Amino acid sequence: MAIATPLSVSGRWIIGADGRRVKLAGVNWAGAHEDAMTPAGLNLRHRDDIARQIAAWGFNSVRFPFALETVAWKSPVASAGVAANPDLEGSTPWQVYAACVKALTGAGVMVIPNCHLLSPGWCCAQDDANGLWWNQKWPASAFTSTWQTVAAALADDPLVIGYDLKNEPRKATVNGKTYSPSWGDGDSRTDFRQMYSDTATSILEADPRALFFCEGLSFAGNLTGAPSKPVTPSAPSRVVYSLHDYSWFHPSGLSEGDYAKAMKKASGSLLADKKAPVWIGEFGDTNNGNLGGWLGNFLTWARKTDADWCWWQLDGTNVQGTNPETGKRVMTLGQPASYGLFNPEWTGPSNQALLKALQAIQAPTAGPKVKARRRWLWFGRRTKR
Repeated sequence: MAIATPLSVSGRWIIGADGRRVKLAGVNWAGAHEDAMTPAGLNLRHRDDIARQIAAWGFNSVRFPFALETVAWKSPVASAGVAANPDLEGSTPWQVYAACVKALTGAGVMVIPNCHLLSPGWCCAQDDANGLWWNQKWPASAFTSTWQTVAAALADDPLVIGYDLKNEPRKATVNGKTYSPSWGDGDSRTDFRQMYSDTATSILEADPRALFFCEGLSFAGNLTGAPSKPVTPSAPSRVVYSLHDYSWFHPSGLSEGDYAKAMKKASGSLLADKKAPVWIGEFGDTNNGNLGGWLGNFLTWARKTDADWCWWQLDGTNVQGTNPETGKRVMTLGQPASYGLFNPEWTGPSNQALLKALQAIQAPTAGPKVKARRRWLWFGRRTKR
């Protein structure tokens, strides 16, 4: 179904220009934020093929990470990184990124650019000095101006629906002093609620139709401050809050009920109280075939809440990633991605059961102008709505 853009927010729903709910069911395409600043897989498949495969699998959106330096760097990317895309040889990282955005939206896939890091590298750790929107190398003004550049470049594409402003807020040590993210306390160095409001307002000058995806504190695991102190850009009905969720966010062995309670708490009850959309901008697990445990709890919760989500990650192989502060190598070029939806050859799914489990929660089951339907559980059992 074609997406009627621009999108906006109504209560807990993202809606199209036709008033119909738009449920985000997407994947993260990583790599442009890492060492070589080139999206993974471009050495093995043409970007148009990758985009068409995403759409064919039923995903309607891609969260597309970058680093500030991805936009600022003026030298060409390494030819080996774009070997299957020879027309991109000699391009800067930003030119490669923009070409991939065009391929995705050309295939009908919505794109959400995400500022994953300031300096390129592997994310995320508390010792990478990238947990805030500024550090000793990148002043806050560079963060804002880079977002304005990104928005101005992509504003004319209606399927670039909005911007995920800063990945996984966390502690950062800058010039020997450690800063902890805050929400709504007015501290210009740490207040993410104020930063989100101000940055969104500045982006609206370049892209007045954009949504803004605002991640919670504690590695995007805590939105409890949002209900009482919401993000307030200059245009209303534009804010989508974002959580990330992984097995290590929870004690092992949680029941479905206890898991649901934990997710309600983490989201500040925004979904339960129908105050705002909550998009799970990252969740993922190994692609080894185990659909139980934490992932089983997540899939059940996602089906029951009909939340918006984005799997981490699309990539069948990793690109090189080092900690941007310590220089420690974490990911190696060509290493199979254990969470990847593609297989290491980028020719098909890494795990058919995992793909089917995600496909089972792609379609909306509630919301404005969504027709009531029978719903299928991820493990194939049918229940009535």
